[in-house]
Amino acid sequence: MIKIFNATDTDFNTAGNIIINPLYCHEVKKKSLNGWYIDVEIPIKYKEYIKADKLCVVKTKSKLNPQAFRINKNIKYTTKKIKFTAEHVMFDSRKYALLDVRPTDLNGLNGLKYINERTDKTSPFSIVSSDVENINTVYLVRKNLLEAWEIFEERWGGVFDADNWNISFKQKVGNDNGETIAYGKNMQGFEILEDWSNVCTKILPVGPNGLLLKEVYLESEVQYEVPYTKIVEFQTKLESEEQTEANLLNELKNNAEEYLEEYCIPQVSYTVESNINQKLEIGDIIKVLHPSVKIFTEVLEYEYDLILNKVISLTFGNYKRDVKAKFDSIKNNIETIKQSVSNQGITIKEQTDLINSLNKKGYVYIDENEILILDQLPKEKAKNVWRFGLGGIGFSSNGYEGPFETAITMDGKINADFIKAGTMSTARIESLADFISDTNESISTIQLQQENITSEVSKKVNETELGTKIVQNFENVKIAWNKITEFIQMMILNGNASLAILDNSKKILMSLDKTGQHFYDSSENKIGDVGVINYKNTPMIAFNLNVSQNNNKRNGLGNRKKWNILSDFLYCRNIL
Repeated sequence: MIKIFNATDTDFNTAGNIIINPLYCHEVKKKSLNGWYIDVEIPIKYKEYIKADKLCVVKTKSKLNPQAFRINKNIKYTTKKIKFTAEHVMFDSRKYALLDVRPTDLNGLNGLKYINERTDKTSPFSIVSSDVENINTVYLVRKNLLEAWEIFEERWGGVFDADNWNISFKQKVGNDNGETIAYGKNMQGFEILEDWSNVCTKILPVGPNGLLLKEVYLESEVQYEVPYTKIVEFQTKLESEEQTEANLLNELKNNAEEYLEEYCIPQVSYTVESNINQKLEIGDIIKVLHPSVKIFTEVLEYEYDLILNKVISLTFGNYKRDVKAKFDSIKNNIETIKQSVSNQGITIKEQTDLINSLNKKGYVYIDENEILILDQLPKEKAKNVWRFGLGGIGFSSNGYEGPFETAITMDGKINADFIKAGTMSTARIESLADFISDTNESISTIQLQQENITSEVSKKVNETELGTKIVQNFENVKIAWNKITEFIQMMILNGNASLAILDNSKKILMSLDKTGQHFYDSSENKIGDVGVINYKNTPMIAFNLNVSQNNNKRNGLGNRKKWNILSDFLYCRNIL
């Protein structure tokens, strides 16, 4: 049975608004924050009780207390039934915001309590327990509470569990009860997914500035018939003053060993829908006797029939198969890119307005060694300061002594956090180019503009200048190389998607599309075509030349009269 309560109810010891015997009620639970919801179907006569945000309370598989699930807005009605999905109230945490919260040097329990007390609205959650004693620090800026929990899970290394609004943060959930499954014996009816793409049994770790271990390679105890060797680059997390060679080597080796331990076995996931051990819970260990290696997996998800009190599907593995999470990530990346492009135009306007307004104010102060632009005199009292001198150009909103949030210094360094758009040499963009010759004869640039993106690489070898260029906009892509003035351009021509060659005057010389190959003179008049035709059900390669009849005869070509029109042509058939 299920009970329906109002959206703000927290005491579920009563009958609530109504008690309903559902036609269908399945609980789907995943590990930690990956999902927990119920799918429900009830008779249509209860329509007035089922509203978005109401609470549906049920007795679940894994909890002693009945659990509250919030009905979502996607409620479906038929002539006989109501169908809805309700998500566990722990995911109400999405609705509570953190503006700028920074738990510092705290363990799991105290860190979670710290952020729970600093939400925009009073949090309904209670952090009741945690055995995660790792000490850590995190900056949470403009995050909701659920996002903060996800960061805690990754940073502190724990797992979340919920009993309604009571939240626990544990080192692990589940137990190892000796459950073992062997390939070929008790795996009939399993859905099996294996991913070997990330397997690594021998690693060549590379640290900052190409740092290598003295032993160069590390190998895993797990080995297969074929080698799985990877070259992996690791970034240091050490503070600058800690980055001695010994510390960097020690960090690099630890990172490599952890990488080997994680990736020496394939990623696997198994789903079973029959002969399920009903006692298994989320996080329980299952040892899989794989033909190549022993793999320790854990229960990641189950689907439980709350009417039959029976697990009808169980998923276990050593990684999570969460398509929704992947698509959410892709969606967020797309939105970020979209917002970045949109912000470019806004930035230009904002900067123009700022310069036009503030350049009418302020004071220019010329000192012995530098030029200052100040919002007030004397310079010691100024708050907003531009300093121009031999060391560089810098702006500070904190007075004459800085710090300088925006700066270009004489050693060529730019505070890149404030770069919005424009043109920059790839030699100055971190990780964009592996190597660019430090001479004026080798140049590589990328220009980012609102209308197009242009990338160009050129190099002078002896007296010859070689180069390539790509220009991309919303409707075509142009390519040129090695001083050839003709462009190769992907474009729409005569209603067809075409690959065209253009001269330096942007006139089309040749195009290729689904109908064939087409040739043009310097005035863009078509002079001929090559294509495939069917003549009397026989495929042929046809050559059509738009030239006079006399020229055809002189060049050994013919013409035929069809529909009272002279057509110049050459065709080949039965060549083989």
